[in-house]
Amino acid sequence: MIRKMLAAVITASLLFGCGLRWKDEGPPPRKEGTSPEIISFQAEPTVRPGDTWRVYLKLQDADCDMAYVVTQLWQLGAASYPVSFTPIRQPGCPELVGYIFLRTPPNRALVWNQFEVKVFVRDRQGNHSNSINLPLSFDWISPKEEAGKWQGATVVSIGAISVDLANTLGSAGGR
Repeated sequence: MIRKMLAAVITASLLFGCGLRWKDEGPPPRKEGTSPEIISFQAEPTVRPGDTWRVYLKLQDADCDMAYVVTQLWQLGAASYPVSFTPIRQPGCPELVGYIFLRTPPNRALVWNQFEVKVFVRDRQGNHSNSINLPLSFDWISPKEEAGKWQGATVVSIGAISVDLANTLGSAGGR
């Protein structure tokens, strides 16, 4: 009799315990607020080893809660680097014009490497902007920078891209 009762209790607990997990919970709750946007951007596709590479961004967020510029960097033919989260500390409500930058090592072997960079903006509620993809390569000839709309008092430094570049030969660089 005790065995039958024990078997009935175990069976009931399995059925009711698992039955609660079978229920469809539906999609996750929707994030509130508006997503940030990258309105325009500019970055030189080629930079000299040892120079600082800048990505100019015009960002917009209607609910004024931009938190990070997220940068993912891939070295073609090798691997990806850890994701860089650059905090947005400047008040950019509803618009921010600035740049993120990457300090490159003065390693001459970088001339043989090519990189792909993906940039997007994330707000405090977890919403993401559209992403942009940028090429990055190295050459000994300095590119001609266009002054244009990115040179002015309203353009601020958002912050550094925290990635240490290395070439495919394995020698590391600096920040």
